[in-house]
Amino acid sequence: MIVWSGQGYLVAAIVFVASLIMNFVVDGIYGDGAYGDHSWGIALALLISSACIWVLGSTLQKKSDQVVIDKETGREMVINRSNHSFFFIPMKFWAIPAFAGGIVILGKAMLGL
Repeated sequence: MIVWSGQGYLVAAIVFVASLIMNFVVDGIYGDGAYGDHSWGIALALLISSACIWVLGSTLQKKSDQVVIDKETGREMVINRSNHSFFFIPMKFWAIPAFAGGIVILGKAMLGL
């Protein structure tokens, strides 16, 4: 089953890479295992991811359609280059749950829940 179209897979890749980098940074500063012990690291990773996803998704959505001509039939075909979705949701809108998740996790970490 295809769960993305266009460059939509980048949503998962961005969240994964941001979490991985944050893991290295937090563990490097506070010692091994600190990323797993404190939830604010994943919260920051989600907040950074949400910004990256929104900017990249908005930029990719601005691409215009491409018209190509089939050499054999002479028919024109339109290739939609502005559709980038992940689980059928446009890429830039994935920034909203990533941001909300980051805020909720950060709030819980600050309140000690």
